[in-house]
Amino acid sequence: MLTIEQLYSFVTTVETGSFSAAARKLGKVQSAVSQHIINLEIDTNQTLFDRSHRYPTLTRAGEQLLPQAKAVIAQHQRLNQQVLALESQADLKLTLAVDEGIPYQRLIPIITQLSSQYPECELELLCASSVDIIHLVNTKRAHLGIVFSELSYPESLDFESIGTVEFELLVNSKHPLANETSSHIDILKLHRQLMIGSKENQKGWFNTPLSPDVWHADNYYMLLELTKAGFGWALLPLHLCESAIATKQLCKLQIDFEQLGWQANVDVIQHKGRLDNQFNRQIRVLMRGLLN
Repeated sequence: MLTIEQLYSFVTTVETGSFSAAARKLGKVQSAVSQHIINLEIDTNQTLFDRSHRYPTLTRAGEQLLPQAKAVIAQHQRLNQQVLALESQADLKLTLAVDEGIPYQRLIPIITQLSSQYPECELELLCASSVDIIHLVNTKRAHLGIVFSELSYPESLDFESIGTVEFELLVNSKHPLANETSSHIDILKLHRQLMIGSKENQKGWFNTPLSPDVWHADNYYMLLELTKAGFGWALLPLHLCESAIATKQLCKLQIDFEQLGWQANVDVIQHKGRLDNQFNRQIRVLMRGLLN
């Protein structure tokens, strides 16, 4: 019967080029490594190495066995990592809720690094408005949230500012507001406002209306499409709209004496009852680089 020691000796010999080098890497005597490989050859009824030269080289049978042996070793290592995680009682599951207005592509390097450091971690990504994410984290449906800052959070939540996202007030290039420089921001009250909403109809700083005529959507991508279609004006993350501005589908509103665009603060939020272990601390460290 094949053993994991036989496979480690076999693969390490291939990687290091000799039985003696494999023994040094595995911390064993050379005779033990050689015997493991001999036993593997007996169990498979195949000659795996050509020993007629100074250094052993794989036979055709050895070449065919090698990728399967590597796969078994990789799975064995993952199993060991999971056992260690169980022994340390570490919770290596992350449910991350992200506002659609946050640049998603910035998450990929962070997720890549997290996966490299904790290959056994489980990841679930949720996308929602910031108001909904606060609810998801507060009810422990999500472990961590990336949201646009609110003036206040529930007492159960811990938060930390990690940067800003630039917003701009935009309309379709054929909208009446696009062709004039308004004397005051109150002119916006005369036109329909397109703004972010909540699935649970919860209120927050980002969904406080200015106009009496309001349409809501629970994500910025839908707001962008409604704005491009000319249904009203909207305050949108600039990074989502750069292409539409460049092709003149959208234009920035002009208001005398006022700068309407601004940098919206972004926070990481987490329930205070979330288990405080090295995994969670490392996630918080990584998230601090999201908008750098």
